[in-house]
Amino acid sequence: MTQGRNRKQQGNEKQSKRGRPVIRWIGYLVFAIAYICISTSLWIFHGPFPALKNYLIDSIDATRHGYLLRPLSLYTIPESVIKAHSLTNGLVSTTVPVAQITRRDYSNVKDGSIVHDTYQGQTFKADILLIRDPERVKVEATKYLNQHGETVQEMVKDTGAVAGINAGGFDDSSWRGTGAYPQGITMHDGKLVALTGSKTQPQPVIAFTQTGQMIAGAYSLPQLQNLGVTEAVTFGPVLIQDGKPVSTTNGYDRNPRTAIGQTADGTVILIVTDGRFATGPNDAGATYDDVKQLMLKYHAVIAANLDGGSSTTMIYHNQLLNKPVDILGERKVATSIIVMPESGGGVFG
Repeated sequence: MTQGRNRKQQGNEKQSKRGRPVIRWIGYLVFAIAYICISTSLWIFHGPFPALKNYLIDSIDATRHGYLLRPLSLYTIPESVIKAHSLTNGLVSTTVPVAQITRRDYSNVKDGSIVHDTYQGQTFKADILLIRDPERVKVEATKYLNQHGETVQEMVKDTGAVAGINAGGFDDSSWRGTGAYPQGITMHDGKLVALTGSKTQPQPVIAFTQTGQMIAGAYSLPQLQNLGVTEAVTFGPVLIQDGKPVSTTNGYDRNPRTAIGQTADGTVILIVTDGRFATGPNDAGATYDDVKQLMLKYHAVIAANLDGGSSTTMIYHNQLLNKPVDILGERKVATSIIVMPESGGGVFG
């Protein structure tokens, strides 16, 4: 009996000894992971490369996941630094005073054609849609307003549109980036859909009047209404004004981009670019200057930047044309710019 207990005790001791190296190696692994995470965070946010820190902060803010910056920095980056990099600080580049805006009427355009084009740059691929009739272009907000967003594809399907791109910026409770609350001024068919901020203070907007004219800059809600605006979202900055590129203070980094413009004859230009190496090593993305030059290639007289990064999406004929960089695929957003069908117009691709 005693011998049996001794043999059992010896067996337990051997098992215990065999288990100790495993526990030790698990401890080493946990320590190594913690060390790498902490040292990497400190190196990025407090190391000798401020440009790297700024790029990371800007990129994460642009993806509407700013809530990650504090924990990623081990809570060593104050909120004031994060707010200083806020995307909304760079949305205004230039604004033409209301009294100086030349009013244009494209309501007589009856050409329903749409042209799909592609462009291959050195660091990005772009998809371009040219919509001849600007009155087909509308702003659509998520039908789950103040709850969560929808993908562009869902909004296109909801409305029966033939094409769509992501549009304005959005905020969410706890900065979770689910597309519940459109930023700034959102209008559709002449009605105010959503508003954050003041009605009387200018906000960066991309808008279309009831006669199909695109307007971009910082304008208040009363000013937009006086201009006859029926469709509007908040974003920016303006990239092209009066057929010339506008100086922008940021946007030098390469990212997926979404932009909208208009030519002198009223044709609306929708552009999305890939980026963040979504399609390969030569796919870093586009800068604002890249988009400006592409808009000028298609003869834009006015153009503006829309929300980009992981929000960038283009749908045409129920097909996703670009490759979104969000980890979950096509992202839910608050607003889209859609192209409604028009009888009698040709579609060319």
